[in-house]
Amino acid sequence: MIPCNIGLAIAVRTRQFAPDGCRSLRTALHTFTSFDGLRIAYHDEGEGPAVILLHGFGVDALGQFGDFERILPILEKRQEKFREVFGGALPLPNPPAEGRTGLAHALRAAGARTILPDMRGFGASDKPREREAYVDSAMARDVIALIEHLRLEATDVIGFSMGCGTTARLLMLHPPPVKSAILAGIGDYVIQDTVMDFPKNWPIPDSVPRPITGQVWAEEGAKILEQGEIVPGHLASASLIAARVTGADPKVLAAVIRGAVAPIWPTEKLRTIDVPVLILNGKSDAANQNVARLLAEIPTARSAACEGDHHSTPHQPTFHQAVVAFFHEQWRQRLA
Repeated sequence: MIPCNIGLAIAVRTRQFAPDGCRSLRTALHTFTSFDGLRIAYHDEGEGPAVILLHGFGVDALGQFGDFERILPILEKRQEKFREVFGGALPLPNPPAEGRTGLAHALRAAGARTILPDMRGFGASDKPREREAYVDSAMARDVIALIEHLRLEATDVIGFSMGCGTTARLLMLHPPPVKSAILAGIGDYVIQDTVMDFPKNWPIPDSVPRPITGQVWAEEGAKILEQGEIVPGHLASASLIAARVTGADPKVLAAVIRGAVAPIWPTEKLRTIDVPVLILNGKSDAANQNVARLLAEIPTARSAACEGDHHSTPHQPTFHQAVVAFFHEQWRQRLA
């Protein structure tokens, strides 16, 4: 969740296009009215057990879980801007060919129905600029409203990065149709008072309050977005760089961070989660290697690893394989 706001953020607007032969992008866009009147857009394709895929900060649903070629031009522009601001940038992801069609495609090939909402503030969904629109588990309540709209009796859920926060808060609300979940691209910093372990060479100024927790770092990103000025030598400027590259509204992103990203996960509610949970991270996802506290607080959780860093994990074949294997296990057990 927070890593998308520490130099790994990308922003992709919803675009209705698809290269020849790339069926994974030719999905119809639907909308529904959520619990508070906001319009939420979603894609719904395939037949079989339903899986809801919840994207991270700065991307829309297909940007996270669709074809890699969809986001590559944005990544290239972002990398160029990073070089201008910081004097360097991480290499562009180059996932293997078999992973580049994305997780939604892999799940449909495995027999699933994939439902991909653009969360409020992103993609083709409504984008309020007020923090209040994102508080009180609003994104999770959007998912419940979507489940009700589609009349799903059973569904599994996967969240990536910010989408993990949505998924975790959904599990804390205990909607009966949600039968299992995967939390991917996440670490212990979502739990109160956990200190973030930044690599020493990352550009983080001394002005950032110490110790740096998830809440502290989220507020740094929100302040820069709201002020609309890149701060030289401050990695939290990454989200503003991404917003400028894509034309996203910085004030919307700041409201999302303050309302949905910064709030910590309450441990007393994590302990009430009673459906199977898999915590799944890329081996090179530097900010998300520590998950011991999450495993301790979520009684039904187990962990696994795959290839990839925070950018490339969603398009790694081993990520797709781990996701499909976990959900196949859940489907078999429910049938039994």
